[in-house]
Amino acid sequence: MRILRRPIGALVLIAIAAGAYGGYQHLGRRHPPRVAEAPKPTAQPPMPPVPPAAIATSKAAVEPAPIEPPTRMTSAQEARFDAWLVKTYLQCWKPPRQPADADAYVAKVRLAYNPDGSLMKPAKLVNPPSDPALKPQAKSVMAAVQSCNPLQVPAQYRPFYEQWKTKTIHFDPQVAAR
Repeated sequence: MRILRRPIGALVLIAIAAGAYGGYQHLGRRHPPRVAEAPKPTAQPPMPPVPPAAIATSKAAVEPAPIEPPTRMTSAQEARFDAWLVKTYLQCWKPPRQPADADAYVAKVRLAYNPDGSLMKPAKLVNPPSDPALKPQAKSVMAAVQSCNPLQVPAQYRPFYEQWKTKTIHFDPQVAAR
């Protein structure tokens, strides 16, 4: 080995030799030993572009389909609607007294509605009375239909307009008396 003439070079050589020898490693340290740290995450490589068709397919698979309301009322819903309709018309109806000697007359009125609950066309009395004594009863039924126009159809029935756009209502004086 060649002796270096410069003292700094010799010190470097000695430091290297001391570091190589395990017995003197503790002499060169000024700080306590480091605790191994968890490896830092590396940046992920960029994702390749995804075609729009694949995005639409994956969204359909991930996002649930919107729940569509049923297109028809159930029989229970329809019965509740009919009961509401009759009750509403009976509140507008002021039936005259039926003659004691006349048969009971239950007027039947066919109605056609717009989606907003107003009458699409004039109401039609399906069974006009043949007895002139019952004509005031029929007239009062038609007046009740006009006084209730337009109906304020409850929100839960509005989507089912196709089912209630035409109805036949029975105006029974015995039901009205209750």
